[in-house]
Amino acid sequence: MMLKTTNGPLYFETVGNGPPLVFLSGWAMTCECWRPVVALLAKRYRCLLYDARGVGRSQPVSLEARFGIEDHTDDLHRILEATGTYDALMIGHDLGAIIAAESTAMHPQDAGALIVVSPRPGLPEDDVKNLGLFTPAQLVLRELAAFPLIRNIVTRRFRRAPRPWRDRLFSDFAELSPRAAYETALAASSFEASARLERGVSESRLPSLFICGDKDKKGTAEARRLFALSKAGKLATLRGCGFLPMLEYPKQFAKLIDNFAVLASVQQPRALSHR
Repeated sequence: MMLKTTNGPLYFETVGNGPPLVFLSGWAMTCECWRPVVALLAKRYRCLLYDARGVGRSQPVSLEARFGIEDHTDDLHRILEATGTYDALMIGHDLGAIIAAESTAMHPQDAGALIVVSPRPGLPEDDVKNLGLFTPAQLVLRELAAFPLIRNIVTRRFRRAPRPWRDRLFSDFAELSPRAAYETALAASSFEASARLERGVSESRLPSLFICGDKDKKGTAEARRLFALSKAGKLATLRGCGFLPMLEYPKQFAKLIDNFAVLASVQQPRALSHR
């Protein structure tokens, strides 16, 4: 379905019935990255997926659209309101974790529990510098994936995904809005974005789960750091897994979500309800 906004359309869909799960994708990724996991969880849960502003089917964006963390958080809240979703289990990967944490702070009624997947304090500094080499004229081009510097960034991020999904991730990346990719990357890599995630985790009393793959060294380090700051957190590390656990090990990932959802509903009586 499409939600019309002044900044452009927002694509979303719901699959299954039951307590609500909301999936937030990482930088430059559409909601397609959640398909294998949603296929397993939709038997017991109402799964909400969406494409972020400027990504996938949430295009074209208006010339006035901005891509800060607060802007993406507002989009999420609009979708949750449109679908009548409250007290949901938010599952955020990479950038999606920052938006999920910000959402719990700005709109406490939206979230009943939080899962942080492969967290990062933003893109590596060298990658952000490389993104900064592009001019506004270049950023209006559709062929974003043709730029070797950006293509190398994406290649590193997606290299461990199974082949069919790796191809889909590259295809989605090639078709997203260059301006959205660039400005969102800069926003997510700022000190303030990192502080938002840290604040959201450390100040929240919501049940929280941190998931990382042991092959993802940066994600593991950040997940452990955030876990140490959390008041009601658990940590799960998947062996032999990298940056994309939902695609590399979907069955194990889905089981972690299912087990945590049951536990969170006991710890937080209001959590995971759908009104």
